Amino acid sequence: MPKNKNDIILRDRMQFEFAADGQRTTLYGRIDLSDFVNVVRKDGLLIKEIFFQPRVPTGEAVGGVIQLPNTGAFTPYMSDATGSASDTTSALKLFATTRAYQDANQVGIASPDVLAIEEWFSYYSVNGALTLDGQNYSHTRYGPTDLHPDGFLVVSDLLVGIAADNCLVGLTAGTIMEVDVLMIAEPTKITAGRLDEMLAQAQDL
Repeated sequence: MPKNKNDIILRDRMQFEFAADGQRTTLYGRIDLSDFVNVVRKDGLLIKEIFFQPRVPTGEAVGGVIQLPNTGAFTPYMSDATGSASDTTSALKLFATTRAYQDANQVGIASPDVLAIEEWFSYYSVNGALTLDGQNYSHTRYGPTDLHPDGFLVVSDLLVGIAADNCLVGLTAGTIMEVDVLMIAEPTKITAGRLDEMLAQAQDL
Protein backbone atom coordinates (compact mmCIF):
# COMPACT_ATOMS: atom_id res chain seq x y z
CA MET A 1 0.00 0.00 0.00
CA PRO A 2 1.26 3.58 -0.62
CA LYS A 3 2.67 5.54 2.28
CA ASN A 4 0.49 8.50 3.29
CA LYS A 5 1.69 11.85 4.62
CA ASN A 6 1.29 10.95 8.32
CA ASP A 7 2.43 7.33 8.03
CA ILE A 8 5.63 6.10 9.60
CA ILE A 9 7.72 3.07 8.66
CA LEU A 10 8.97 0.87 11.51
CA ARG A 11 11.56 -1.89 11.18
CA ASP A 12 12.77 -4.62 13.52
CA ARG A 13 14.82 -7.83 13.32
CA MET A 14 14.41 -10.96 15.47
CA GLN A 15 16.29 -14.23 15.83
CA PHE A 16 14.86 -17.70 16.45
CA GLU A 17 16.61 -21.06 16.88
CA PHE A 18 15.44 -24.52 15.78
CA ALA A 19 15.73 -27.89 17.54
CA ALA A 20 17.51 -30.97 16.14
CA ASP A 21 14.23 -32.57 15.02
CA GLY A 22 13.19 -29.50 13.04
CA GLN A 23 10.68 -28.36 15.63
CA ARG A 24 10.19 -24.84 16.92
CA THR A 25 7.65 -24.55 19.72
CA THR A 26 5.83 -21.23 19.90
CA LEU A 27 8.22 -18.40 20.69
CA TYR A 28 7.71 -14.64 20.69
CA GLY A 29 9.74 -11.56 19.93
CA ARG A 30 8.53 -8.19 21.16
CA ILE A 31 8.49 -4.97 19.12
CA ASP A 32 8.81 -1.96 21.41
CA LEU A 33 6.26 0.71 20.42
CA SER A 34 6.64 2.86 23.55
CA ASP A 35 7.87 5.81 21.46
CA PHE A 36 4.49 5.93 19.72
CA VAL A 37 1.87 4.69 22.20
CA ASN A 38 1.01 6.25 25.55
CA VAL A 39 -2.18 5.52 27.47
CA VAL A 40 -2.00 8.70 29.57
CA ARG A 41 -1.68 10.93 26.51
CA LYS A 42 -4.18 8.79 24.60
CA ASP A 43 -1.62 8.13 21.88
CA GLY A 44 -2.17 5.04 19.78
CA LEU A 45 -0.72 3.53 16.62
CA LEU A 46 -2.84 2.42 13.71
CA ILE A 47 -0.98 -0.42 11.98
CA LYS A 48 -1.94 -0.50 8.32
CA GLU A 49 0.48 -3.08 6.92
CA ILE A 50 3.12 -5.50 8.12
CA PHE A 51 5.60 -7.64 6.20
CA PHE A 52 7.77 -10.57 7.33
CA GLN A 53 10.97 -11.74 5.64
CA PRO A 54 12.45 -15.02 6.95
CA ARG A 55 16.23 -15.13 6.46
CA VAL A 56 19.05 -17.56 7.28
CA PRO A 57 22.08 -15.24 7.06
CA THR A 58 24.73 -17.94 7.57
CA GLY A 59 23.19 -20.23 4.93
CA GLU A 60 21.20 -23.43 5.41
CA ALA A 61 22.88 -26.76 6.18
CA VAL A 62 21.62 -29.54 3.89
CA GLY A 63 23.35 -32.89 4.30
CA GLY A 64 26.19 -31.16 6.13
CA VAL A 65 26.77 -28.78 3.23
CA ILE A 66 26.02 -25.08 3.61
CA GLN A 67 23.61 -23.88 0.93
CA LEU A 68 22.90 -20.27 -0.13
CA PRO A 69 25.59 -18.61 2.03
CA ASN A 70 25.88 -15.61 -0.30
CA THR A 71 22.21 -14.60 -0.16
CA GLY A 72 21.00 -15.95 3.19
CA ALA A 73 17.70 -16.66 1.46
CA PHE A 74 15.12 -18.83 3.21
CA THR A 75 14.29 -22.05 1.34
CA PRO A 76 10.60 -22.99 1.66
CA TYR A 77 11.34 -26.66 0.78
CA MET A 78 11.58 -27.79 4.41
CA SER A 79 10.54 -31.47 4.34
CA ASP A 80 12.93 -34.42 4.17
CA ALA A 81 11.66 -38.00 3.89
CA THR A 82 14.92 -39.57 2.70
CA GLY A 83 15.03 -43.24 3.74
CA SER A 84 11.48 -43.08 5.06
CA ALA A 85 8.58 -45.20 3.88
CA SER A 86 6.13 -42.36 4.46
CA ASP A 87 5.61 -38.88 3.09
CA THR A 88 6.57 -35.86 5.17
CA THR A 89 4.80 -32.54 5.66
CA SER A 90 6.43 -29.48 7.20
CA ALA A 91 5.11 -26.10 8.24
CA LEU A 92 6.43 -22.73 9.37
CA LYS A 93 4.14 -20.09 10.87
CA LEU A 94 4.76 -16.41 11.60
CA PHE A 95 2.16 -14.08 13.08
CA ALA A 96 1.76 -10.65 14.67
CA THR A 97 -0.52 -10.17 17.67
CA THR A 98 -1.08 -8.19 20.84
CA ARG A 99 -2.27 -11.31 22.67
CA ALA A 100 0.28 -13.88 23.84
CA TYR A 101 -1.25 -17.16 22.70
CA GLN A 102 0.29 -20.18 24.42
CA ASP A 103 0.53 -22.16 21.18
CA ALA A 104 0.56 -21.10 17.54
CA ASN A 105 -2.01 -23.80 16.79
CA GLN A 106 -4.55 -21.52 18.50
CA VAL A 107 -3.87 -18.68 16.06
CA GLY A 108 -6.05 -18.21 12.99
CA ILE A 109 -7.64 -15.38 11.04
CA ALA A 110 -10.61 -15.39 13.46
CA SER A 111 -8.42 -15.23 16.59
CA PRO A 112 -8.80 -12.01 18.63
CA ASP A 113 -6.00 -9.42 18.48
CA VAL A 114 -4.21 -11.05 15.54
CA LEU A 115 -3.28 -8.67 12.72
CA ALA A 116 -1.14 -10.80 10.39
CA ILE A 117 -0.42 -14.48 9.69
CA GLU A 118 1.95 -16.14 7.22
CA GLU A 119 2.29 -19.91 6.74
CA TRP A 120 4.65 -21.98 4.61
CA PHE A 121 3.87 -25.67 3.91
CA SER A 122 6.31 -28.14 2.39
CA TYR A 123 5.39 -31.65 1.19
CA TYR A 124 7.91 -34.41 0.39
CA SER A 125 6.55 -37.51 -1.34
CA VAL A 126 8.46 -40.81 -1.56
CA ASN A 127 7.93 -43.85 -3.77
CA GLY A 128 8.33 -47.55 -3.10
CA ALA A 129 12.09 -47.33 -3.52
CA LEU A 130 12.25 -44.76 -0.71
CA THR A 131 13.49 -42.10 -3.09
CA LEU A 132 12.10 -38.69 -3.88
CA ASP A 133 8.92 -38.86 -5.92
CA GLY A 134 7.95 -35.19 -5.68
CA GLN A 135 8.21 -32.11 -3.51
CA ASN A 136 6.28 -28.88 -3.45
CA TYR A 137 5.41 -26.02 -1.15
CA SER A 138 2.74 -23.37 -0.62
CA HIS A 139 2.74 -19.96 1.01
CA THR A 140 -0.30 -18.22 2.49
CA ARG A 141 -0.37 -14.65 3.77
CA TYR A 142 -3.05 -12.66 5.59
CA GLY A 143 -2.01 -9.09 6.36
CA PRO A 144 -3.71 -6.20 8.18
CA THR A 145 -5.37 -5.09 4.94
CA ASP A 146 -7.05 -8.53 4.82
CA LEU A 147 -7.97 -8.88 8.50
CA HIS A 148 -8.38 -5.22 9.53
CA PRO A 149 -9.05 -3.07 6.43
CA ASP A 150 -9.30 0.13 8.51
CA GLY A 151 -6.03 -0.59 10.30
CA PHE A 152 -5.27 -2.32 13.61
CA LEU A 153 -5.13 0.05 16.59
CA VAL A 154 -2.59 -0.73 19.33
CA VAL A 155 -1.81 0.92 22.67
CA SER A 156 0.90 -1.55 23.66
CA ASP A 157 3.92 -3.38 22.28
CA LEU A 158 3.49 -5.86 19.44
CA LEU A 159 4.38 -9.55 19.56
CA VAL A 160 5.72 -11.55 16.61
CA GLY A 161 5.31 -15.30 17.08
CA ILE A 162 6.96 -18.20 15.29
CA ALA A 163 6.39 -21.97 15.33
CA ALA A 164 7.48 -24.84 13.09
CA ASP A 165 6.89 -28.56 12.50
CA ASN A 166 9.38 -30.94 10.84
CA CYS A 167 11.61 -28.30 9.24
CA LEU A 168 14.33 -30.86 8.59
CA VAL A 169 16.07 -29.34 5.58
CA GLY A 170 18.11 -26.23 6.21
CA LEU A 171 16.65 -25.47 9.63
CA THR A 172 18.61 -28.02 11.64
CA ALA A 173 19.77 -27.94 15.26
CA GLY A 174 21.24 -24.59 16.20
CA THR A 175 20.25 -22.94 12.92
CA ILE A 176 19.41 -19.30 13.54
CA MET A 177 16.59 -17.84 11.49
CA GLU A 178 16.28 -14.09 11.37
CA VAL A 179 12.89 -12.53 10.71
CA ASP A 180 12.88 -8.99 9.39
CA VAL A 181 9.69 -7.06 10.14
CA LEU A 182 8.50 -3.90 8.39
CA MET A 183 5.36 -2.02 9.38
CA ILE A 184 3.50 0.95 7.92
CA ALA A 185 1.57 2.71 10.68
CA GLU A 186 -0.10 6.01 11.52
CA PRO A 187 0.07 7.71 14.93
CA THR A 188 -3.43 8.57 16.13
CA LYS A 189 -5.33 9.91 19.11
CA ILE A 190 -7.75 7.58 20.91
CA THR A 191 -11.15 8.53 22.25
CA ALA A 192 -11.96 7.76 25.90
CA GLY A 193 -14.44 5.04 24.97
CA ARG A 194 -12.06 3.40 22.54
CA LEU A 195 -9.25 3.63 25.09
CA ASP A 196 -11.21 1.64 27.67
CA GLU A 197 -11.68 -1.08 25.08
CA MET A 198 -8.02 -1.06 24.12
CA LEU A 199 -6.77 -1.30 27.71
CA ALA A 200 -8.25 -4.79 27.94
CA GLN A 201 -6.16 -5.73 24.92
CA ALA A 202 -2.96 -4.44 26.53
CA GLN A 203 -3.45 -6.67 29.59
CA ASP A 204 -2.98 -9.77 27.42
CA LEU A 205 0.68 -9.02 26.76
